[in-house]
Amino acid sequence: MNQTKTILLGIAIFLSSNLYSQSFEGDWNALLKVYGQELTLILHLNQKEGKWTGTLDSPDQKAFGMPLTSVEIKGNELTFTLTDLSLSYQGKTLQDGNLGGTFRQGTFSTELFFSRSVLEKQSSKRPQEPKAPFPYLSEEVAFKNTKAGIQFSGTLTTPNNLDSRTVPCVILISGSGPQDRNEEILGHKPFLLLADRLTRAGYAVLRYDDRGTGKTDGKFDGATSKDFSEDVVSAMEFLKTNPVIDAQKITLMGHSEGAMIATMVAAQHPDVFGVVSLAGPGILGSTLLKEQQILISKANGSSKKELKAISNFCDEFYPILAGDSIEKNAKAYLEKTSKTNSEKELKKAGLVNRSQWVDETYKAFVNPWMIYFLNYNPEKDLQNIKCHFMAMNGSLDLQVAEASNLKNIGLHCNPPIGKTKKIVSLPGLNHLFQPTKTGSPLEYGEIETTFDENAIAETLLFMNEISK
Repeated sequence: MNQTKTILLGIAIFLSSNLYSQSFEGDWNALLKVYGQELTLILHLNQKEGKWTGTLDSPDQKAFGMPLTSVEIKGNELTFTLTDLSLSYQGKTLQDGNLGGTFRQGTFSTELFFSRSVLEKQSSKRPQEPKAPFPYLSEEVAFKNTKAGIQFSGTLTTPNNLDSRTVPCVILISGSGPQDRNEEILGHKPFLLLADRLTRAGYAVLRYDDRGTGKTDGKFDGATSKDFSEDVVSAMEFLKTNPVIDAQKITLMGHSEGAMIATMVAAQHPDVFGVVSLAGPGILGSTLLKEQQILISKANGSSKKELKAISNFCDEFYPILAGDSIEKNAKAYLEKTSKTNSEKELKKAGLVNRSQWVDETYKAFVNPWMIYFLNYNPEKDLQNIKCHFMAMNGSLDLQVAEASNLKNIGLHCNPPIGKTKKIVSLPGLNHLFQPTKTGSPLEYGEIETTFDENAIAETLLFMNEISK
């Protein structure tokens, strides 16, 4: 009798384990809450000959079929990693049939549930987002950067009832990373809003998808800010052929890196009518990035010891990226530095081992865009500005700090007599010109305001001053 019970118990354990394994196969859906935004994740798990594999989709970021580095299933527990993104998940099946566990990416971690059912996202409140019908003309346009062989797609908005009259035009230039024509981030569409307000005020506005983004072809990776400046020149040449546009009054309005690019183009092209620098750099790239990393880390609760480590890393590593034999010397420095990383620190950052830290840090810094940015100093271009110029920052901008950048822009940018120059600091606004408590990027998606009304008013005031 006792022997029979033992055998039956063994069979029950075997069947239970087998059922758990079978229950993991297939598709799982989750809503990841990050920066006040919900991102859809779809996990695909497969088992073949006892080996588990899988892929991860992030449809909101247009990322599909990302292969998981590892998938491990023990009983009702699931663990998977995606080391290229420093991402991991540990969870288990719940009584309702869902998966519950912890999602980690770098130093970020949160509770995350996967379900077999398709999940509905909560709609974000974005009260400023313009809605049709619009009291102006909006058309899909295309232009080409012949040198790069890239066809750009964008939207040109123009006021109604122009007859034979031409109008001043603004080109909107997006910040770092592949951006669509609305510069959409965490549900906010700042360029859609700016285009709407500017066009209602009587200006034509061109906004376009970056290289390899949206409806624009080409490749984004491998390009530098200088390459992007040539895209802007192509946009200018396109607008000059439009009979509605006043070719003598084309203003470049850029955000963050886009402001830097606007300054670069204006310094080389005296036919630019004006520049609006929205949170644009005014100091050496490596200095800016160090300041950015320390400010954001401090706002997110890093200790004095951690802040000191960040400062030391920047001071030691960035000069290597400005010297000779960058690839060789950068690799050697990172391998040496990795030995000071404890296993606890690596785990906290979602990393498997020191080699992964070396590889990921190397890829993040040793690439054409980053090396160009770190070594670019806007001072010379600012000194060559001959057009109207306005620089505007929020006082709580942690990505392009208001104090150091506006001060340097004001010092080095001195347009000739007859041209307007404005340096504007707006209290309580972050890098996206949202009203904020701390300025931390963690707040961007939580804030309902897309672009502060006072910042919009300052922008329109400048445009009206130079265009009258």
